[in-house]
Amino acid sequence: MKYLVSGGAGFVGSYLVEELLNQGHKVIVVDDLSNGNESNLKPSPNLEIKIANVVNVKIDDKIDGVFHLATVPRSFSLDDPINDIEINCKGMINMLELSRKNNCKIVFTSNSGIAGSMDLEVPIDENYPDRPSTPYDADKLVCEHYAKIYHNVYGTKCAMVRFATIYGYKQVVNEKLNWKPLVATFLKQMKNNEQIYINGDGNQTRDLTYVKDAVQGVIKAMFSEVIDSQIAIISTQTETSVNQVFKILKEKIGYDKEPIYTDALKGDLKSMKLSYKKATEIYGYEPKYTPEEGISEMIQLFE
Repeated sequence: MKYLVSGGAGFVGSYLVEELLNQGHKVIVVDDLSNGNESNLKPSPNLEIKIANVVNVKIDDKIDGVFHLATVPRSFSLDDPINDIEINCKGMINMLELSRKNNCKIVFTSNSGIAGSMDLEVPIDENYPDRPSTPYDADKLVCEHYAKIYHNVYGTKCAMVRFATIYGYKQVVNEKLNWKPLVATFLKQMKNNEQIYINGDGNQTRDLTYVKDAVQGVIKAMFSEVIDSQIAIISTQTETSVNQVFKILKEKIGYDKEPIYTDALKGDLKSMKLSYKKATEIYGYEPKYTPEEGISEMIQLFE
């Protein structure tokens, strides 16, 4: 099979590309390298890299499936909401058009932040009310509706996943895009013996999902029988606070400074605990890594 992976030079995308190549597939990567890096991709005769914007890229090859991961960081969307629409919404339409013309399936990676702050003790599922708190969340929600429209009007085959907080090796801090993922940022700062600043009180929680689990979920979504634009959450169903992440990394690295607490970020989520029950039922997804296991492997690879 030949698959297109938008955002394939990025963090999650490059792991996905590597796994697809390992399974014997051919892969076309589309990435503008704004938040990705060609060095994330190992050379392969079955790999083609197109340095292009997902909004207007043209693909002449016949393809058998599209993995649409290209996006701009959530944290950047309040600073430049127009660009967020440009890349996330127009890019989604272009990828849906490509899927329609090739009569192939598209898997879209959406975002659990669509639900906003999750103030219930029970794990949140796909039926929780939509309460986006940033333009990024709103645009991801719009993209989900685009997929449903294309399925209903054109019969375009689609499956969708909503990611929890993904972390792992190759995830980088991008100051230019204000992209500061939690675990990667703390790890880099501790390795450099820098002072760590925590926004808010640090009690805000995330459902930390290791990148290998995320990739497993995305591939299972493509190979599943789901074609009607259903949405399923990819998560671990476990809450981990920012303070807990700091503590885990501090103990494993031997960092000797205490954090300095600053103002909370606008639009930040207070809590996150997501049910992956539906993903198990329709995709066969099951997470393999606990936060401690994932962070430990991340540290080992970093070194």
